[in-house]
Amino acid sequence: GGGGGPAPFLLKTYEMVDDPSTDAVVSWSDASDASFVVWNSPEFAARLLPTYFKHSNFSSFIRQLNTYVGLSLSLFPKSLN
Repeated sequence: GGGGGPAPFLLKTYEMVDDPSTDAVVSWSDASDASFVVWNSPEFAARLLPTYFKHSNFSSFIRQLNTYVGLSLSLFPKSLN
């Protein structure tokens, strides 16, 4: 069984997205569904992932995110597909 709280991965992701200083790279979507958008994937991988997750692999982040929440890559800008 788990410890009862949200997974550390989800807490770190929320903290990263919610930080106003990262809005040019990743921010909450304008939609009301609590989704977020990665605006600059190279910067996200190079600067933010190592800060929060000790790696810089964007694909690995997406795979891990997908284990917790449903993810539609069609929501991402075409440059990321």
